[in-house]
Amino acid sequence: MLLTFKGRKSGRIFTTPVRYLRHEGKIRCFTASSNQWWRNLRGGTDVSLRVGGRDVQCHAEAIADDPRRIRPALEDFLSQFPQDAAYYNVQLDDRRRGLASDLDQAATRTVMVEASPYPEHAV
Repeated sequence: MLLTFKGRKSGRIFTTPVRYLRHEGKIRCFTASSNQWWRNLRGGTDVSLRVGGRDVQCHAEAIADDPRRIRPALEDFLSQFPQDAAYYNVQLDDRRRGLASDLDQAATRTVMVEASPYPEHAV
């Protein structure tokens, strides 16, 4: 998926590729809090997502510093994409599930971006 957004200070348009997961009508992606791009989404803003070959207009919000909310979502994401566990320093068990202690730590340094498509753009 390509996530396109406007810089809060510069007004420039940025596009970044991210892996995503659909959840209850929303689209979620994750990034390390050390990355800079997600800061443009703090407080919520309009974004464009290129999903499945079509552009979807959404309202997106970066969720940081909320490990109780991020951890279960990250666990779900990594259960779908276990190959991404290394990006979050999460080791997998024999069933390819993230270790609880690693997920706990990862949730403190991960940002979840949650995008809600506008009704006319529902995915």
